[in-house]
Amino acid sequence: MLALFLVQSPLNAQIIDKILAVVGDEVITKYEVESFNQDRVKQIYSLENEDKKEETLQEYYDNVLDFLVEQYKVEIAAKREGIEVTEAETKAALQDVLTKNNVSMEQLKSALKERGLTLSKYKWQIKMDILKSRIMSRIIAPMVVVANEDIRDYIDEHPEMDLADKYELRMVQVENNDKFKKMKDYLEDHSFSDTAIKYSKAPSAKSGGYIGFVSPDQVAEPIQKKLESADTGNFFRVNNDNGIQLFKVESFSSKYNVDNKTRKEIVSKIREEKMKNVYENWLKEHSETIYVKYKY
Repeated sequence: MLALFLVQSPLNAQIIDKILAVVGDEVITKYEVESFNQDRVKQIYSLENEDKKEETLQEYYDNVLDFLVEQYKVEIAAKREGIEVTEAETKAALQDVLTKNNVSMEQLKSALKERGLTLSKYKWQIKMDILKSRIMSRIIAPMVVVANEDIRDYIDEHPEMDLADKYELRMVQVENNDKFKKMKDYLEDHSFSDTAIKYSKAPSAKSGGYIGFVSPDQVAEPIQKKLESADTGNFFRVNNDNGIQLFKVESFSSKYNVDNKTRKEIVSKIREEKMKNVYENWLKEHSETIYVKYKY
């Protein structure tokens, strides 16, 4: 197989075996780089303009080398912590792709080519997907904790979720201060609902002054300001063109008290972002002690 490739290759064996980079104890040869996408290499060598050929070939080397160096760095970092993916596991996963999609190897190669991919790179991706999945589950996941404060911060940073504090309100509306005083005196011995039914001039009087749950952005600015410091059971007064209003906060629902489904979705997104950051830091720490040397 190697002899066949050497006959077809535009380079001789000595050049093909040239080391282009060293990553830890691994070496990346010109053969490995050029066989990574043989069709592309043949296209490059067929270029008549020597300057263009050299420039394009250099770009190809740079891209493939950078890709392979990063893959080896991940492999080395994982191996240090006892995580590996064997060639047999990669082949089995590739065969699983063929079986599940009911395609042949040639059909897969053709489909990959249409997407600008080679079988070599696709196998690398399969191997690295398996490896990264193991890294995430065995190393990164145990390091990630989502606290209540993280959930609160996430909600604050994502106004598009349209979550808001909700206040359950009742209200009595009277025309003037005399009526307000009589209403307050009556309220001392009666419920707020009864007081609203007796004194309120607002449409909500029949329902005991019940307004329902509102968020601050749904009410007038004077009411918003009062709600900023309001808590369950509090009363507050607001004067307006219609007279005097007395509000009671029946209950309060914080925007942070989300339902279980929403909470799980938020935790999942926070966890995903945290795992990404922890993984990047983990790889960075390992990379700092992995020897990398480009030889060309």
